[in-house]
Amino acid sequence: MNQLNIETINRKAPYPVVQIEGLPHLYYFHTDHGVDYEISIKANDMFIPSGAYTLDIRNIYNQPSPGDDKLRLTLLALIEEFFRCNNDVMLYVTETKDEKQAVRNRLFVRWFNKYELHHQYVIRIAQGKMDGQMNFMAIILRKDNPKLQMAIEEFEETVRFLFE
Repeated sequence: MNQLNIETINRKAPYPVVQIEGLPHLYYFHTDHGVDYEISIKANDMFIPSGAYTLDIRNIYNQPSPGDDKLRLTLLALIEEFFRCNNDVMLYVTETKDEKQAVRNRLFVRWFNKYELHHQYVIRIAQGKMDGQMNFMAIILRKDNPKLQMAIEEFEETVRFLFE
């Protein structure tokens, strides 16, 4: 993955984003509500055999996080910079630790659909039970990605396998 430009992210993000030296895939920010977030973007070829990156959004201390448009804009600044630097495939898989994955999925999709540049992307959502637990995931690609059709087919095949 090409490294994201933290200055570019911070020109758009309302919350200052920091990157820890030596950990090019981890980004941190602190909200006005006192919530600390860690965003990870790591290579993952488990879901898409031809390769993808998984977006992981983690509320570090599991604090209540009220509706916060600045959180949405900061997250979208990171995603936008990822696609500016890497015309690749991004996966979003909701965290399942507290049974709030359906809420997280709806929120993420709503945020993405409100994104001013959402028309430049394809997003496909999947949901299903794995080991008795509901899981939600999404694939996001720019429409001009040369692997668009192949990545979507691989995603759908993986989803069928996981959720059957």
